[in-house]
Amino acid sequence: MYKIYPKVKKMNFLSNKEYVLPNKFIIFFNHKMVNVFKKLSASLKCEEGNRKEADILFLVDFSLNEEAYRLEISEDKITVFYHYENGAFYAAVSLLQLIRGAQGRIRTLVIEDEPDLKIRGFMMDVSRDKVPQIATVKKIIDFMSDLKMNHLELYVEGFSYGYPSFKHYLAEDGFISVEEYRELENYARENFIDLVPNQNGFGHMAKWLEKEEFKDLAELPEGLFLWGRHRKPGTLNPLDERSLDLIKTMYHDMLPNSSSRYFNMNFDEPFELGKGKSKEACEQYGVGNVYIDYVLKAYCEIKKYDKTPLIWGDVLIKHPELLQRLPQDMIFIDWGYDAGYPFSQNLKKLKELGIKFMAAPGTTSWCSFTGRTFDWWENITNACVYTKIYAGEGVLLTDWGDFGHLQFLPTSYPALIYAGLMSWRVAEGTYFIVRDYLNRFVYNDNKNIIADAVLDLGNYYRYLNEYRSNGTATFHNFMWATYAVGEVDSCRYYQQRTASIILDYDKYLMLERFLTLKEEEIALAEMDTEDGDIVRDELIQSIAFLKIIHKLNIAYNDKIALATRIKLLKEVITAREDFITKQKRLWLYRNKSGGLASSLSYIDKFYCFVEMTLNYIRGGDNEAQI
Repeated sequence: MYKIYPKVKKMNFLSNKEYVLPNKFIIFFNHKMVNVFKKLSASLKCEEGNRKEADILFLVDFSLNEEAYRLEISEDKITVFYHYENGAFYAAVSLLQLIRGAQGRIRTLVIEDEPDLKIRGFMMDVSRDKVPQIATVKKIIDFMSDLKMNHLELYVEGFSYGYPSFKHYLAEDGFISVEEYRELENYARENFIDLVPNQNGFGHMAKWLEKEEFKDLAELPEGLFLWGRHRKPGTLNPLDERSLDLIKTMYHDMLPNSSSRYFNMNFDEPFELGKGKSKEACEQYGVGNVYIDYVLKAYCEIKKYDKTPLIWGDVLIKHPELLQRLPQDMIFIDWGYDAGYPFSQNLKKLKELGIKFMAAPGTTSWCSFTGRTFDWWENITNACVYTKIYAGEGVLLTDWGDFGHLQFLPTSYPALIYAGLMSWRVAEGTYFIVRDYLNRFVYNDNKNIIADAVLDLGNYYRYLNEYRSNGTATFHNFMWATYAVGEVDSCRYYQQRTASIILDYDKYLMLERFLTLKEEEIALAEMDTEDGDIVRDELIQSIAFLKIIHKLNIAYNDKIALATRIKLLKEVITAREDFITKQKRLWLYRNKSGGLASSLSYIDKFYCFVEMTLNYIRGGDNEAQI
């Protein structure tokens, strides 16, 4: 049986006769298709030739849809029919998989194929400390190309893009320059992927509002207490015309450098809206109307660049009665990252209201260190299924970098692969081919071990005491430890926020055995890729991260012998230098150096708290006993 990923729509065998693969292919195009030939020639010995002598013919069929193709293999030739060049490219991807899997010959067959979803996208966060090297983004584009994905965004907040108007705020080796962006756009275009510009301009503006030049644009200059901690001001005052002037300049610096027809304006999570300078207006006209008034002002600016805006839906979904105020061409992105997120309800509502929409599931890599396999599986499945049912524009898989972007890129690979497979062909059982795809095409593991280990590792959170939305209890242990460092009663502060997630000793030992087993499996893998050794080290480092957090966790279980708790904390402290050295090395392999110090500051605070805890449980300070 021939395996093609993603699954094709139809494959029919014509007979038991076979096409014998030549040593070198002559390819005929009835019009020039440089990128299709480039894709084929990267894997095959081939040259262009005339129609009469060709082994592979690419012929136009105007009856096919835009991304569709028909691939026919007879005894004497291979014929690809397509309408547009992207269809020919996707046919080439399928043909290469057939040829790679063949033993010198392929049975005569016909494949008819086209995607189930129009937009099949991925969004990388390049703004939370971690700015990827250009080679790293190109690797992602290569993955997406082989999955027939067609939409990529690089999420920008703060100063991770090389704004000509704000050069004085750009950190050395900490942003993607205009020239680099153009290089990536060209590379993406060669692979029939639309690199869509992305720039926040309402919430998530903390890095801008830290600057003296812009701090008085904050909706709530003193910041906000939210989710158990104080947050710095991060939302623009939508009533201040200077807020609009700022995003006008940002748009002017970014949008002319993009040939995409889309632009993701974001506008998500304006947490302070209606709580500060816009409070009176929000009370008079409603938060939803004040929000949309500002959206419409930005919309007018975006249309000057002939772009179709995409906008996150977290605010608007709460005001369905106002959605008709949105321009008809604007695309609403409904996002949610847990298994239980109600895509079924939200997308049905948007369909009924006649709103163009996309669904945005997540890789779950952030706030988890190794992902949450059960969550991304269900989350991506629901996004794709209900986008298809309710005729949405497509899906945008998100990969965020909250809290120092401490996870490594391979943590996101399984979810990316699944989203690519599922968004092309929304089909039952797709999860069960992820393992094969990862082993064969991503990790190239000769032992077929690594995919199972990574998928299992993403389920470590099933051993924890509680399910946490948008993260894991392990991450929350880490987060509260870093915040506790700045508190007067640090250990008490930590204990109050983690009491329900402190492990008992048996569960801790079981979790340790599970993680150690995954380490052993990863060590056995034989990955025949350029970065195979790095991938192994990244996964082992991720496991080490989980283990040191769990050792801090268990130190707050006073049912365990004091000597055991002290021993575990000492182990964490002793390994500190080696752990941080490895973290730096692995970070710099795929990413620019600009945000490294900021990211490491979270780890430094964690270790500081471990030392405070050791001193505390020994009775070496004046804090109240646990």
